[in-house]
Amino acid sequence: MEQEREFLQEGLDLRFFLLRLYHSLWIVVIAALGGAAICAGGYMLYKQINPAAKEYRAETKYYIDFAEDSTGIGYGYYNDYTWNDLMKSDDILPYTLSLLPEGISQETVEMAVVADIISDVRLLTITVTAPDPDTANEIAQATAESLAHCPEVIKEIDSIRVIREDKAEEVVFGDFTKNWCIFGMTAGILLSIFARWIVYCMDFSVYLPKDIEKRFGLSVLGVFYQKKRSGKTGEKECAYGREELDANTAYALKGKEKIAIVTILEPENSEELLGTLKKSDGMRQKEIVYAGSYGKTDYECIRNADAGILCFTYGGKDSKLAERYLSDLKTQDCKITYAILTSADQTMYRRYYWGAGLLMQP
Repeated sequence: MEQEREFLQEGLDLRFFLLRLYHSLWIVVIAALGGAAICAGGYMLYKQINPAAKEYRAETKYYIDFAEDSTGIGYGYYNDYTWNDLMKSDDILPYTLSLLPEGISQETVEMAVVADIISDVRLLTITVTAPDPDTANEIAQATAESLAHCPEVIKEIDSIRVIREDKAEEVVFGDFTKNWCIFGMTAGILLSIFARWIVYCMDFSVYLPKDIEKRFGLSVLGVFYQKKRSGKTGEKECAYGREELDANTAYALKGKEKIAIVTILEPENSEELLGTLKKSDGMRQKEIVYAGSYGKTDYECIRNADAGILCFTYGGKDSKLAERYLSDLKTQDCKITYAILTSADQTMYRRYYWGAGLLMQP
């Protein structure tokens, strides 16, 4: 329908969406807690069951005696970059590999061994990192023997000796459980809000009088507000907003004696609906008849009436069906010019029309 296209082009009501989101904050809270539990729990489980996530590190410190200058001043170019290159050179690496089992490859050794010169060029630190402690210790031991053999091929060095040797220990990384918890909580909040937004965008239910006016081109006489459930017949009527309905029906239905009431879906109790409508000042002295619902309509009754009123349910699943129903009524020359919104949420309306100052009121 043309009215519906215009309604969609104007965009969605952000204020009403935020109010609906406020009413469903419990969903956001549950999503936040669930996201935190899933992400933090998953991270902790991953650390426990994934061996690849563990690393073991063996550290060995060496003292270097230089040949020409025992203080090492003349050999300042033997820094950590130089030693890292030397550890992978043909002077050292082949000898290291010859001391290791066949299962340990050259690539493994190259990636595992890291050399550092922190301040004094005579003090060399070799760190070996491997996925298991045995491999780390074997590479560290082979590297120590290879470096002891090093002076035979490097003329600037008289000797290299171990001054401290630490066996492989598990590397304790930072605990990121808190980070994953915050990430999961944030993701849960954003995903829940996005999901609520999608649901809101896909929801064609009627909530406000302007929804009916824009989408269906019907003048809304008023709203029946509901607040408390009472018995099997549904919700107990609330008197709030009665003045608006009385004034509109008294003016719009002036001079009209027979009023036909139709609903999109068949109500549980049509007599109760008619009784509620007759309480309005503008309908009290008129003949009000219920002409049925979609698929069960007395078209002749509507044609003979002075005015036709279509009743919408607040938040009901009947608004898309209303398009088809109004088309059928038009084909049958049944003129529907007015609408009434029933079962509206009084609290939601107060907050929507009177502002956020009433958010904490019941």
